[in-house]
Amino acid sequence: MKRFILILIISCGLFAEAQEKEQSSYFQLDYFYGNIIEHAPQLKPIIQSHPSGFIFSWNKKNIENTQFNQTYNFPDVGFSASYQDFKTETLGEVYGVYTHYNFHLTNRTSKNQVKLTTAIGLAYSTSPFDKVSNSKNWALGSHINAALYVRLNYARAYILDRIGLNAGLGLIHYSNGSFNTPNLGINTLNIFVGVNYDLDDELQIPERKVAKDTLKYPIKFNSAFRFGFNESKINNSGLKPFYTVSLFGTKKLNYVSTISFGTDLFFPTYMKDYIEYENSIYNADSSADWKRVGIFIGHELNLNKFSLLTEIGAHVYYPYEYESVIYERFGFRKKFGEHLFADLTLKINMFRAEGVEFGIGYKF
Repeated sequence: MKRFILILIISCGLFAEAQEKEQSSYFQLDYFYGNIIEHAPQLKPIIQSHPSGFIFSWNKKNIENTQFNQTYNFPDVGFSASYQDFKTETLGEVYGVYTHYNFHLTNRTSKNQVKLTTAIGLAYSTSPFDKVSNSKNWALGSHINAALYVRLNYARAYILDRIGLNAGLGLIHYSNGSFNTPNLGINTLNIFVGVNYDLDDELQIPERKVAKDTLKYPIKFNSAFRFGFNESKINNSGLKPFYTVSLFGTKKLNYVSTISFGTDLFFPTYMKDYIEYENSIYNADSSADWKRVGIFIGHELNLNKFSLLTEIGAHVYYPYEYESVIYERFGFRKKFGEHLFADLTLKINMFRAEGVEFGIGYKF
C-alpha cells in the first residue's frame, strides 16, 4: 500500500510538471516613434510633431495540443498597456489598456520569430475636444476612447539568459465611436524596438499537425438585431439611439473561415435632427427619408471562444447624403450553442466611426 501511494505521488508530480510545461509567460517592453496619418484635412493644423511612447505587455505561451493551437500555430495571448505622447497641447497624451493575440508567422522551433499582434481595448485622452479651451482637436471628442493596435514584430528570445530583443512596425488607432463629436479618430504609424524577458525556461514546441477539413457545410440563414447610441456630426447635438436589422446567409468553409452575404436595414434616429439642422442652415430637403438600406459581404474568423467579424457594404437606399456610400463593420461574435449569438461591432463610414453596435442574433 505504501509503495502504491509513493508511485501515485510521483505520478502526480510528473503529471503536474508536464502540465506546467505546456504554458509559460514573458514580459515585453517596446519604445515606439512614428507619424500621424492625415486622413482628414482638419487634422493638418494639429499634426506638429512625431508622437512617441511605450507599450508594455504580459504574454502567455500555450502549447496544448488543441485544434485551435494547431491551426493558428500556437498563438500567445496577453494583456498590454500603452502610453503615447502626441507632442502637441491640442492632442496631449493617451493611456491605453488592451487584450491581445500574438500570431506566429514562422516555424515555432525557429529562434527568430515573426509575429502579428492584434489588440483591442480602451484609452484615456488627456486633451479631448472642448469648444472653449481645445477647439482644434477634431480627432478625439472625449476622454474615453476605443483603442486598437496592430504590429508586425520580429523577436528573438533567450539571447542573454532569459532576455531577448524585438523590433517592428505598428499602427495605433483611437476613436470614441461617435459617442461624442467631433470624432475623426487618429492613427499613428510607428516603428518600435524593445526587450522581452521570459519568466520560465524555454518550452519544447510540439510538431504542428493541421488536419484538413473535408466536410461540406450547408448555407445557413441568420437574423440579427443591433442597437447603440451616437451623436451626429453636429457638436453637442446629444446622443440618439440607432437600430439595425440584419438578414444574411453564412457559408462555413472550414474550421477557420465563414463567409457571409446579406442586407442591413438602418434606423439612425440622429439623422432626423441632422436633416432638420441642415435644412435650417442650407435650406436642405427636410422631407428626405432618414432611413437607409445596405448590402454587404463579410468574413468570420474563428478564434476558439469567439470569432472576429469583418464586413464591407454599400448603401443602396440612401436618400440623404451623410458621410459615404461605402461602410465597414468590424467586431466580435460570441456563440451560445448552435443557434444564438451576440455581437459587439463598430460600424465605420470610410475611416469615420458611426457607432458601436450591440447585437443579438439567431442562426436558423
